Amino acid sequence: MAKKLLVILRGAFQSLTVHKLRSALTMLGVVIGVGAVIALVAVGRGTQAQVMSQLQSLGSNILIVSPQIRFGFSRTGLQQSVRRFTNAEVDAIKALATSVRLVAPEYSTSVTVSHLGKTASITVRGVTPEYAEVRNWSVANGRFITAEDNTNMSAVVVLGQTAVEELFGSTLVNPTGDTVRINRQNYTVVGVLKAKGGNNDNVIFMPLRTAQVKLGGAGNKEITSISLQVRSDKEMDFAQAQVRAILRTLHGLSATANDDFMIQNQADLLNTVESTTGAFTTLLGSIAAISLLVGGIGIMNIMLVSVTERTREIGLRKAVGAKRSDILLQFLVEAVVLSGIGGIIGVIAGAGAAQIITPLFGTRQALVTVDSVVLALVVSLAVGIFFGLYPANRAARLNPIDALRYE
Repeated sequence: MAKKLLVILRGAFQSLTVHKLRSALTMLGVVIGVGAVIALVAVGRGTQAQVMSQLQSLGSNILIVSPQIRFGFSRTGLQQSVRRFTNAEVDAIKALATSVRLVAPEYSTSVTVSHLGKTASITVRGVTPEYAEVRNWSVANGRFITAEDNTNMSAVVVLGQTAVEELFGSTLVNPTGDTVRINRQNYTVVGVLKAKGGNNDNVIFMPLRTAQVKLGGAGNKEITSISLQVRSDKEMDFAQAQVRAILRTLHGLSATANDDFMIQNQADLLNTVESTTGAFTTLLGSIAAISLLVGGIGIMNIMLVSVTERTREIGLRKAVGAKRSDILLQFLVEAVVLSGIGGIIGVIAGAGAAQIITPLFGTRQALVTVDSVVLALVVSLAVGIFFGLYPANRAARLNPIDALRYE
């Protein structure tokens, strides 16, 4: 059987090389289809991996509490209101939320930062020392904000990598000890953070009290958001319920009133993003698969033409003893060879194309996985079998006498 299959395979290659250009153009449809599937799925998975990595870099067992924008109508029209948090609410969570290990309040605002003539618009976050551990920030040079900095309202800052590049021209520079100006005030750079990727690095950290007073105004005790590190994964739901109860009580909300704040669970956010980006990848692959279907139709068309052209050959082979199964297998193998070679070339072309189009989607790298390659090849072979079956069956059913008389 193996010898017979080898002979049929050799015959299939010989038949396809008779019309090289026609065979190449037929394979082109499969190449484009498989290449598009590989490239778009690689981009989708690369995007998914990048987003997941950025979210995981924010820290583990995290709850993020932020104000809820509320809308209402008044005589002047639609109004929106936001109830900000205060230092007192942060202290209450520290004292009452027993399942919370660390509390990291934040006051953030966008400011204009300058250094030796270079100016940039950067987000400044006023934070406490706990923020680095809760949100998983590491220092590349120098140090992070300390408790003494916060108590003394020190004019010190820690720069993200993008901020360093925009203000000092290169991330290779160590600006520790240098000075930057924020809202016309000088601040000493005491540290540089390790890169996290994306927009996360376009940031400057300073002590919370310094940011509240110097950027928000005298007497300002406003908190933009609160990051909480829960003691363990098992306590996430309990911690969320505790914090919600504390804030509702402090805000004087009745049992029927809606929350005027949001609590985001990092684990839930990861699951949501994973499912969303997974659906996006599937959608991209499905759209690209349409071109693979078109390639299959091209194979069927060419195989039908080949059956018509080789009608006398089929009659002759049947006259000398070829069985119906032999003819069926011969044309089916030819269709599979076309789709198989096209699939292999398509995988190579798709992997290359993925690297080219990846920057257009804002992704750092394409992710070509083994399962996507295997799936693309299997589908391309299935396309060859499916669309080659009808022409092969038509060839096998030809009457040998009528085939020999065919002109």
